[in-house]
Amino acid sequence: MSLLQSPIATDTWTPIAWDEFVQLIDQSDQQHHKAYYHHGQMRLETMPTGSDHARDHAILMLLIGLFGMVTGMPLAPRDACSYRKPGSDEFQPDISYYVGDNVNCIPKGTRVINLDDYPKPDLVIEISDTTLADDKGEKRLQYEALRISEYWIWDVKNGQLIAFSISPDGSSKRIDTSNVLANLSLGLIEVALRRGEVEDQSAIGAWFMEQMR
Repeated sequence: MSLLQSPIATDTWTPIAWDEFVQLIDQSDQQHHKAYYHHGQMRLETMPTGSDHARDHAILMLLIGLFGMVTGMPLAPRDACSYRKPGSDEFQPDISYYVGDNVNCIPKGTRVINLDDYPKPDLVIEISDTTLADDKGEKRLQYEALRISEYWIWDVKNGQLIAFSISPDGSSKRIDTSNVLANLSLGLIEVALRRGEVEDQSAIGAWFMEQMR
């Protein structure tokens, strides 16, 4: 039976043809899912609504925005944006960034960013509250295969930032300092996010700005 007529399992990788996957995610009742496709399999995730996930998501975007403001680095953020390489890949990271020369590369009105037409994002970030194993596993492999320059995972439960630099040959290595964001200390981001458990966003932003001076 076609998956178009079957109940769809979420939070697991399911074999499906590319064309069928595209038809499925374009259905109106699937718009509340995050969608991934890699190696002939799809993964649909219910959009996260947990308080901790939402809080840390907002703080992380604030911190990177402040970093860009202080350093003058051009940044173009995307929140839960869909990226597609037709025939092979779809991904929808929690946060993604174009940096530097690519900040204005996506025209207004673009719904799904087609990677055959436009550059890949320079940085992708997953906020891991319930999806840590997959974010460290299959999604990391997908981002390696796509040659995304840098991939961060924020482990909500353990208060840990796990970051990888991905080379042009697809290999990756753990990093403590961002290459994409001009030598930003990832330990500083980690500490700021942990402060979110006891401090409000304004206090965290003020503290982070002090550390940047």
